[in-house]
Amino acid sequence: MKLNKLNPRWDAYNRRDSFWLQLVCLKYLGLWPPEHSDQTTRKRYFVYGWTLRIVFLHLYALTQALYFKDVKDINDIANALFVLMTQVTLIYKLEKFNYNISRIQACLRKLNCTLYHPKQHEEFGPVLRSMSGVFWLMIFLMFVAIFTIIMWLVSPAFDKDRRLPVPAWFPVDYHRSNTVYGVLFLYQTIGIVMSATYNFSTDTMFSGLMLHVNGQIVRLGSMVKKIGHEVPPERQFLKATEASDDEWKEMRKRINFHSRVYGKTYAEVTECVLFHKDILCFSNEVQDIFQGSIFAQVCASVIIICMTLLQATGDDVTMADLLGCAFYLLVMTSQVFIFCYVGNEISYTTDKFTEFVGFSNYFRFDKLTSQAIIFFMQMTLKDVHIKVGSVLQVTLNLHTFLQIMKLSYSYLAVLQSMESK
Repeated sequence: MKLNKLNPRWDAYNRRDSFWLQLVCLKYLGLWPPEHSDQTTRKRYFVYGWTLRIVFLHLYALTQALYFKDVKDINDIANALFVLMTQVTLIYKLEKFNYNISRIQACLRKLNCTLYHPKQHEEFGPVLRSMSGVFWLMIFLMFVAIFTIIMWLVSPAFDKDRRLPVPAWFPVDYHRSNTVYGVLFLYQTIGIVMSATYNFSTDTMFSGLMLHVNGQIVRLGSMVKKIGHEVPPERQFLKATEASDDEWKEMRKRINFHSRVYGKTYAEVTECVLFHKDILCFSNEVQDIFQGSIFAQVCASVIIICMTLLQATGDDVTMADLLGCAFYLLVMTSQVFIFCYVGNEISYTTDKFTEFVGFSNYFRFDKLTSQAIIFFMQMTLKDVHIKVGSVLQVTLNLHTFLQIMKLSYSYLAVLQSMESK
């Protein structure tokens, strides 16, 4: 991938490269151990990652939790809770991410397998769009997070009393010493920046992988449309198979066998069936890895959005505070919306496979090939929904996003009525 003024030029055969920005952030934050290193190096890296998280995440969240011993009213609770909920959720998400890091790295390696390479001209479009989507999603969340951090750091300057960016309790009195105040202000600044980077780097791993799943589903639809049609050799783009890609070699043996015995068209249907099965397996693996953390994020977002709105509608809110709440609200709603949008897109695209079959050269299929295409259609008739959670499951679609917004507003109305009394 080459960057020219933030205009990415992607290599469709190196889809992992669309995550390069996430991988840079995760590497320096201690969440992406070297994939091809010895055990000693990996252990040292894990110690480095744990040290960063304990100092700038766990202790940082503890100071926010201790602040609750001084709260006096609902506004104080809202002021403390909207950030603390984010921190607690983030700690849980990072531990799940760290626990499943080997599986996540395997998913990124799988993303570059030969099976997912575009083979014809029409298949490049969805692959490249997925790669661009992953990159610009990261850029968007990163810039919104930066503006949020700036507003949080600027807002204490508008107060008459000395105040830290985030409500927290410390065992020292920072009101009397400029040095102590400066050290604590710097500590919170580092904690805020690291928490934001942890958040958008890990969340976009799930969204990005699902965007690639959607791109491969669209690519499969293009393959289905071409079944039975003659494709000129000059329109085929076949990249040499990597020596280590045993899965692709085994699949090609099976497809070539069907081509010799049952004919080329039957082999094309077989390839679509195997490809469809592989995509669903990959999607299920990603869901299984991230289902706990995404479920926690979705549930916590209801409270976080509610508390942020309550803080923004307070009486003594400065313009900097209001802008900080607005950007923070944009970050939280964007995170949930992206999860729901990606899940909705996958469900919508998989529902169109029956239409794709109509573009194939089906009226020339022999009996055996017709039976195979009917079997494929029966496979694709099953609804594909991206669900998170174990005991309680949440389906990621736009309807769920609207329900989250409605629920947050309902809680806000209840808290405002309590405050007015």
